[in-house]
Amino acid sequence: MNGSVTLVSGHSALPMGQQHYESALRQSLARCASAGWRITVRRVVSLRSPVRGAIRLPTRALSAAPYAAVAPLAQLAYGRAQLVHRFDLRLPPRLGREVVTVHDLPPLRFDDEGSLPRWALAGARQASGVICPSEFAAHEVRALLGVRRVWVVPNGVSPEIALAMPIPGAELAAKGIHGPFVLHAGGATRRKNLDALARAWTSVADRCPEAHLVLCGPPHPRRRQLFDKAERVHDLGYLRPATVARLMRAAAAVVVPSMYEGFGLPALEGMAAGAPVVAAETGALPEVCGDAALLVPATADGILDGLLEVLQDGRRAARLRRLGPERAAMFSWARTAEETLAVYDEAIA
Repeated sequence: MNGSVTLVSGHSALPMGQQHYESALRQSLARCASAGWRITVRRVVSLRSPVRGAIRLPTRALSAAPYAAVAPLAQLAYGRAQLVHRFDLRLPPRLGREVVTVHDLPPLRFDDEGSLPRWALAGARQASGVICPSEFAAHEVRALLGVRRVWVVPNGVSPEIALAMPIPGAELAAKGIHGPFVLHAGGATRRKNLDALARAWTSVADRCPEAHLVLCGPPHPRRRQLFDKAERVHDLGYLRPATVARLMRAAAAVVVPSMYEGFGLPALEGMAAGAPVVAAETGALPEVCGDAALLVPATADGILDGLLEVLQDGRRAARLRRLGPERAAMFSWARTAEETLAVYDEAIA
């Protein structure tokens, strides 16, 4: 037995990329039980949360408390495992040995991404180290948090995405989608760069009169304001991951115009689904996509040129459909779990 580790995660009413990471990693680690680690899972929620079977903490009050007050409370809440793995920098740090996953640091780069708790930086520096999904995210953690020990463990992609059945034309037509469509799946905060996508789509809609734009993600006023009057745009709201996979399988292109991503799971999932991916050449997206996606400047003109190329150049689109799954096959949750277990070994040692 190598030791015991407690995995600590939070709760989100509408699970997105980070929650998908948490769920997929927990499942993959459970399948690696023979590796010698005894794994316990704890979920932290607020006092008023309806979630059952979780640790209840006064999260709002704790966010303004000093590290010295928060860490002993977390020590009691998380139990006596040799190692704690916090899946979020905003989860209370404990006294004792722990590692923490930091996907990226948008609150320190953008004013519409919320804020970090008072103790977040101290918690990261006191930890045995930080796990990041990309070299870009690792650089952010070193530069903005001053953390010296960082492990890069890339995210994976579910094999079910490549096996998903494309949404049939009749089902798309029922939603008003009557032709090839471009899909954007994700949030709508400023770093997601929907402003540039909206400006680009105005020209795409004029030059490709048969094309549609499909948006899915948690409801957000920015998305509605930007696309309310745009032609042939369909906002489907939040969809389950299995439905998003089926949309990707049917899409003429998946667009990821983000100005800042610590990994870029929608780009990887789009490649796994065999869709041509148009992604901004920013953040971790070039690192994840390699040459299997069309990387463009994160500007309206750059996104416009990229979308026109994959919509109008059949040979280019076919090449990306071939390269995408090959690239995505390099990323698996099994590999993520194996490399995470190696981090545990090193942290304990």
